[in-house]
Amino acid sequence: MSDARSENLSENTSDDTGETSYKNTGDNTGDHTNKSASNNTSDNISDNQSPIIDFAHSRKTQLQKHDHLVRGVAADGMIRAIAMSGRETVEAAHANHNTSPVVSAALGRTMMAAQMMAAMFKSPDELLTLQIKGDGPIRAITVTANNLGHVKGFAAYPNVWLPLNDKGKLDVGTGIGKGTLTVIRDLPGTTPYSSQTELVSGEIGDDLAAYFTLSDQTPTSVGVGVLVNPDTTIRQAGGFIVQLMPDYEPYIVDDLEKKLESIRSVTQMLEDGMTPHDILQHILGEFEYKELEVSPAAFHCGCNKERASRATLALGSDVIRDMISQGETAEVHCHFCGKDHRLSPAELQELLDSSERL
Repeated sequence: MSDARSENLSENTSDDTGETSYKNTGDNTGDHTNKSASNNTSDNISDNQSPIIDFAHSRKTQLQKHDHLVRGVAADGMIRAIAMSGRETVEAAHANHNTSPVVSAALGRTMMAAQMMAAMFKSPDELLTLQIKGDGPIRAITVTANNLGHVKGFAAYPNVWLPLNDKGKLDVGTGIGKGTLTVIRDLPGTTPYSSQTELVSGEIGDDLAAYFTLSDQTPTSVGVGVLVNPDTTIRQAGGFIVQLMPDYEPYIVDDLEKKLESIRSVTQMLEDGMTPHDILQHILGEFEYKELEVSPAAFHCGCNKERASRATLALGSDVIRDMISQGETAEVHCHFCGKDHRLSPAELQELLDSSERL
């Protein structure tokens, strides 16, 4: 099991950011249906009258059966928050890359953090990339996400095995080590924005909280957690981000920090049956929390044979002709999802002919 969280919401930029490890819980969303004991409906509904169907509620219920994000505000807009469930997302990454438990935790935390951060973007075309580079055995993690809830990512060394830390948790901090966190925002038609900060602990949650405080000047609490089964599959995964907006009242800081210090870990809350909605309600209920939106989340990679063909063209026509003459197959490997795309000599010839006609 593995969780990382930073709870310090003050604007102090020193290295005293708090970090706590915790577990998390599953999903207890239930469908609620009203049924009539009588089969005689003619007295209540006329022949040309249809019952009201709440499509919005139905869609929300369907979304909550799988990985999803929940956005909301509290304290009259002085707090914004987002939480998510991500077991299927992290399991997809584990299956694609055959990650060890500690790498599943590190990669999973980073992916979910990216999904929650990107969900705050206004444009679906804007991409968020998180790059973590450290001197630990995992070395590097790269993930990309958008505001549609899509994320993809990989670790430089996915099969690192480490003993548990002194708290009995997966030792993500040692796996990552000392290094840097780079955040890149890329909106088509504009110059990409990049910001880099030093890693605080390598535990992901407090590293991102430090980024928000140092780079964005936004007091933020980040909680992300992954619980791994004995067979290395993913049991629970989820997270939350709680931020104070620029116009917040000072008293909120102390009250919110006290609340955050009292909550269980993300994975423990999930394990106990809480949903992302429940988690935000639990954290922010006393601040008059209001839910704004529920949206899907998933591991999604857009690689395909067409993109693989474009990448192959970068080899140059001479290299491609040589491969054709040797009867060789071109293979393009996607680091994000682990898929291999192959182009036969005949497909290479067709690709070359098409490019020369342009």
